[in-house]
Amino acid sequence: MRFKSSKSLISAAILIGLFPVITNMPAANAHTKLTSSIPVVGSVVEVWPEEITLEFDEELQNIGDEKANFVVVNNAVGDQVSEDDERLSSNTVTLTLSPNTVEGPVLVFYHVVSADGHAIEGEYKFTFGEGEVTAEGVTNTDEVKFPLGIYLASGLFITTGLFFAIYSYRRRNLN
Repeated sequence: MRFKSSKSLISAAILIGLFPVITNMPAANAHTKLTSSIPVVGSVVEVWPEEITLEFDEELQNIGDEKANFVVVNNAVGDQVSEDDERLSSNTVTLTLSPNTVEGPVLVFYHVVSADGHAIEGEYKFTFGEGEVTAEGVTNTDEVKFPLGIYLASGLFITTGLFFAIYSYRRRNLN
C-alpha cells in the first residue's frame, strides 16, 4: 500500500512541477508570415520609394467587399505617408507612397488575411536617409522574445519538486 501512495505522490509532484512549463509553452503558429519586402526590413534607403511591396508565404484573400488587407506607412515624425490603394496579387500587397522629405526610421504596419482565413498583423522598420528625427517622446524599446526568467524559474520549480518527491519516497521506505 505504501508503494502505491508513494507512486501517486511522485506522479502528482511531477504533474505539478510540469504545469508551469506546459502552460507557458508558446502556441504553434502556422499562419502566414512576411517573407520579403521592398524596401527590405531594416534597410537604409537614400531615395524615397514611390511604392512599397510586401510578400507573404501564403496566398492572401479578400473577404467580400471589406478591405481586409491593408498597409499603413508612417514616417519618422508619425505622419502617414501611404496612400489608400493597396493592390493584392496572390501573396503580394503593393501600395503607393506619398512624397516624404522627413529622414529617419519609417514604420510599416500591415494587416492581411491569409488563405486559411486568419487575420495577421505585424510591423517592421526601414530607415530613409541618414537622419534620426523622431517624434517627441518616442523611444525605441527592445522586446525580449524568450522570457528566460520564466523558463529558469519553471526549471528550478520542477527540479525542486523532483528532489522533494525522491527525498520523501526514500524517507518513507526507510521507516
